[in-house]
Amino acid sequence: MSGLLDQPGIPHKNWVCIDVEDLDSATGVCEMCGREQIRFVHCMEHPEYHQCLGVGCVCAEKMSDDYTNPRLLEQKLKNKTSRKSRWLTRKWRISRKGNPFLNVDGKNITVFQYKNGCKKGEWGYMIDNSFGPKAYNTESEAKIAAYDKFFGHEE
Repeated sequence: MSGLLDQPGIPHKNWVCIDVEDLDSATGVCEMCGREQIRFVHCMEHPEYHQCLGVGCVCAEKMSDDYTNPRLLEQKLKNKTSRKSRWLTRKWRISRKGNPFLNVDGKNITVFQYKNGCKKGEWGYMIDNSFGPKAYNTESEAKIAAYDKFFGHEE
């Protein structure tokens, strides 16, 4: 598959990175060079081009003429992905009520199973005294939702 690099009318400089996305362990192909297999996709925008391009870090650097920020943005996303993957394997302590909890940055994060009502058997979370907005099918789903809320990565 060839990219857009050699096609006429495609700007090569002055692109702006508007976002970096993680394909969650899948890989794609850089739309600019067409050669690089990428997992972290830099979404590049240009005023003279009609759509955003999903490209790899090296092409993002060249397109924006910025050899610092694309790599920093990608590393930040890699760190976030790594932290999230370790969240479930952290040593969760058990409260007196039998609920798994963590204390992080001065906050108490607890997951619990509903005992009665329409949510019986489902899981929820609480950060300090603030309950999460919905119930989850599994303890792991509740822990991930608590992670997303706590670190501001809500979908």
